[in-house]
Amino acid sequence: MPVLDCPVAKEDWAHEVGEWNGLSMPSAERPAEKPLEDAGPWEPAVQEIVSYQHLDDNWDGYGAEAPSLELLASAIGLAYTFYQTGVPPPHRVAPGVNGSVIFEWQDVDGTYTEVENVRPLYAEVMMIEPGQPAKHWTLPTE
Repeated sequence: MPVLDCPVAKEDWAHEVGEWNGLSMPSAERPAEKPLEDAGPWEPAVQEIVSYQHLDDNWDGYGAEAPSLELLASAIGLAYTFYQTGVPPPHRVAPGVNGSVIFEWQDVDGTYTEVENVRPLYAEVMMIEPGQPAKHWTLPTE
């Protein structure tokens, strides 16, 4: 899985957050989208993350927290950081119940990788390979 081979420097991630956040706040009541730069194969994932700005708390009916705009900008920045380093787009992107954003990859060999952006410029990674114990680490790595 290329995510393992992809060091993520905090300054690179922070740069992408500033460059490509895709979010703006024209009014205090509701954020609105602004045009995004091309994210190549990551475009569907980035658009999905942008759509989460319209979630409210309890979006799942069970008390889930909506991701903050700052967290969404961080997740989009991480997506662009991965795109710039050649990491393939995730198979699924989802909001987490604690206000996070989750990227998931399921490889044909059965390897499962999950990157959960839990706070701005901080993500937890879990990788499960068939027959191996789960591996955990955090981003940024540098």
